[in-house]
Amino acid sequence: MSYQEINYTKEAFLNPLNLGFLIAAMLTAFFLSDAGGTVFDVALIMSFAAELIYLGAMPRNKRFRRSVRARRAAEHAKPPSTKEMFRLLTKSSQRRYVRLRKLEKEISAHYRKLSYATQGLLESHLRKIDGLLNSYLNMLYQKQRYELSTHSSREREVVQSIAHLRTDMLDDSEKVRAIKQRRLRVLEQRLQRFKKGVEHLEVLDAQIETIEDVVKYIHEQSLTLRNPEEITFQLDTLLQEVGETEAAISEIEDIFAPTANLLDDMTRFQPEEDAGDALHSSVSRTRT
Repeated sequence: MSYQEINYTKEAFLNPLNLGFLIAAMLTAFFLSDAGGTVFDVALIMSFAAELIYLGAMPRNKRFRRSVRARRAAEHAKPPSTKEMFRLLTKSSQRRYVRLRKLEKEISAHYRKLSYATQGLLESHLRKIDGLLNSYLNMLYQKQRYELSTHSSREREVVQSIAHLRTDMLDDSEKVRAIKQRRLRVLEQRLQRFKKGVEHLEVLDAQIETIEDVVKYIHEQSLTLRNPEEITFQLDTLLQEVGETEAAISEIEDIFAPTANLLDDMTRFQPEEDAGDALHSSVSRTRT
């Protein structure tokens, strides 16, 4: 959902503080109903008036809008569940993941045929393989995201737009240049994302192929399990590498996450938001 589609009036009405005020107002009016019809009517009218003032002012308030946008951005950035990630993968990526899960089941079946003395070590192997495959699914999903956002044609368009904008800004007035500077910041961040995306695509491809090779190797070894200590070492090493890769991806996502700040800059001169600050203090006085 784009920020233009957010219903700020609805968000203001559903704000927990506002709902708490409405409940308190209803309870107060209910208890005052025993005191007489006039007192009840006055309390109800004052509560209704305060709510109207609040709903007229708060949706225009800049701080309130920023908080709503930040919350929506956080909800949008929330990682999808395992089922959602699998559903969003391409058919070829889904087949790759299913093949490894099938190998995992076969490894488990082979392990159950081995001696009881090694079952503790083997169970540890299976838990680590399961963790690897969860990371494998996440990496397939991240790889697909980066592939969609790092098309060379789109990167060339951004580079051309930056060059054209910088040239165009030379003859602009200070006010116009300040507005265009905000667009330039957005374009530069997009270009950074393209470059980082290409780098991380290479890392993800290498890590995905490594996981596939290790799981296939363990599947082959599970028929005899001649060297379980070697498998333990390989799993521990790979899990550490995967953890470092996922941490690097998360770091890049955190760097580019605060897009709402740029959007706040772009909407700073909207007159409708300036009007909200003027009414904010009157709402607070009415409710107190």
